Amino acid sequence: MLNLRAGEKAMSLATFLISASYLKAGIDLLCKNHWEKHYCLSLELYSLYAEAEYCNGNFQEVGHATGVVIKKAKSFEDKNRIFATLIKSLAGQNKMQDAMYIGFTVLT
Repeated sequence: MLNLRAGEKAMSLATFLISASYLKAGIDLLCKNHWEKHYCLSLELYSLYAEAEYCNGNFQEVGHATGVVIKKAKSFEDKNRIFATLIKSLAGQNKMQDAMYIGFTVLT
């Protein structure tokens, strides 16, 4: 929880490298079945981590983190934020067709 708060603070200060490191440390400290035991914390850590890595231009990590959330999130509402990050990441890589496909798929 402390790493989540530190990551949020670093994001608000636009220090995305530091934010990503705090958030990744928080993810690494989660127990094996964290999605069942600490769902909200897991969702927040992974979602913010994906956003921080998007800001850092680390698109491979964005893809990994978004994939985990899309697979583990329980509801459409819980996936909205991560889909937005994924779409921005694809657009940032000039993969407009993929970004549009995901956008249209999610909206329909």
